[in-house]
Amino acid sequence: MISAALRASARRTTLRATKATNVTSNIRPYATATSANSTATHGSSTPWAIGSLLVFGPLLFQLTAPPPKQKKQHVDASHPAPPPPQPEQPSIEAAPAPIATPPKKIQKPYVLIGAGTASFAAAQAIKEAEPDANVIIIGEEAYSPYMRPPLSKEIWFSEDPQVATTLKFKDWQGSERSVFYQDDSLYHIIEDASGSDVPTDKIKLLLNKSVTKLNVEDHTVTLIDGSIIYYNKVLLATGGAPKQLPKQPESSKITTFRTIEDLKQLDAIVKPGTHIAVVGGGFLGSELAVALAKRASKEKDIQITQVFPEDGNMANVFPSYLTKWTTSRVRNLGVDVKANSVIDALETSEDDNKILMKMDAGLKSLKVDHVVVAIGIEPRVALARDAGLEIDEQRAGVMVNAELEARKDVYVAGDMVSFHDIQLGRRRIEHHDHAVLSGRHAGQNMVGQKSKAYRHQSMFWSDLGPEVGYEAVGLIDSQLSTVSVWAKSTAQDTPAFGKGLVFYVRDRKIVGLLLFNVFGKVQEARNIIDAGLTSDKIDNLLKK
Repeated sequence: MISAALRASARRTTLRATKATNVTSNIRPYATATSANSTATHGSSTPWAIGSLLVFGPLLFQLTAPPPKQKKQHVDASHPAPPPPQPEQPSIEAAPAPIATPPKKIQKPYVLIGAGTASFAAAQAIKEAEPDANVIIIGEEAYSPYMRPPLSKEIWFSEDPQVATTLKFKDWQGSERSVFYQDDSLYHIIEDASGSDVPTDKIKLLLNKSVTKLNVEDHTVTLIDGSIIYYNKVLLATGGAPKQLPKQPESSKITTFRTIEDLKQLDAIVKPGTHIAVVGGGFLGSELAVALAKRASKEKDIQITQVFPEDGNMANVFPSYLTKWTTSRVRNLGVDVKANSVIDALETSEDDNKILMKMDAGLKSLKVDHVVVAIGIEPRVALARDAGLEIDEQRAGVMVNAELEARKDVYVAGDMVSFHDIQLGRRRIEHHDHAVLSGRHAGQNMVGQKSKAYRHQSMFWSDLGPEVGYEAVGLIDSQLSTVSVWAKSTAQDTPAFGKGLVFYVRDRKIVGLLLFNVFGKVQEARNIIDAGLTSDKIDNLLKK
């Protein structure tokens, strides 16, 4: 199973100018002669005729006689005659100097708040539709947009001891990858708000800056240094902050895990002689426990313990039998799994510089060198709330319409958007694929003449090392009814019971599908969810 890599492509538009030839017809006017009708006189006399000739004859001769011949002029060679006059020609002026092209007017930018996957996907979509667009990504971290999934998966299985520094790794198929979507040289890095007016064809990147205020009426964002950027349209993609345990103390011995800096800190801690506890039995906690166990298998005297209150790994999403198998798998990989354990408090021990974990109302305790808290995220909606946007208090996300728009010219994407799924109802999703799809869709709507409803059915995946992985679409919740179908296992299958499908059902309708060790069938799973099929159709689906 491979992390989705974003590819970006720029579309060029060629403008063709058609030359029109203007043809002017010289219309020659015709003069119309008007003759006066004379009345003929039948009676005439000869004397009258003769008299007429005598009177009018000379005049008639003068009118009809040819003009007299002109005399030849003597030509003096020393004084040549002036040339005959030429018809007047229009004066030809020197060609005017080319007019300097005025500097290109910088348009108000598309401002993308948050430098994660959703913002990068939106920026790519905007640039594809409008190559000259002024696009600015603003991020609080020191890094350009990057993928988060490898931080808890493939990186820990790398043979390169410097992988936490290079951030380059091999995926499960052996291909060389980087966590960054593109090299920093492909961005135009700006230092402050004044850079919003710099002309460039690249996506602008403003790092180590946070946005403290969004004014939707004035179309402005205010940075932490007090400077202001006027925006054309804005995207909120601020993601989420790692959750903390109740009364979690501030300590260098306690790490939440989400960023590159968290990865580097944890990589430096996993050394021989250390005991690390991972708190959390969901996606991130289980992935990290397995990843750290892999590192521990290469080193001596490294102990990994996983602590969570559920019955087993992935108990909130898997049916119970699959939870039991997953937990046994994690244990077999070298993790000391402590299920059904509720942490009451974390205390720093002054005498031995360790962390004391108190559990189960004081009945249990555990001392470790370091604690990694991986229990989910809290959507970062404070900026949206202060701006007067509507917050979904039940799901803790920012409410949007079908086009992912919270207010006019204000769009939301990624982990912190609460949107309406036409098949499954209102949802908020914290997965990579949703960040890609919602970010891209928001970007397209930001530049489109006609916005489209967000109808994508995103997927998510998780890996317990390179041998076991699963993909899922829709609602995956252990509280729902499930129908499971497993293929007959072979000697090569891992796990031993092979590959399987788990259908999640609500009110007889299939609302989710888990593909366990079944890959390349995500689109078929999407089609099943989008079709709104009921559980009685499962047999027919399997035959296909």
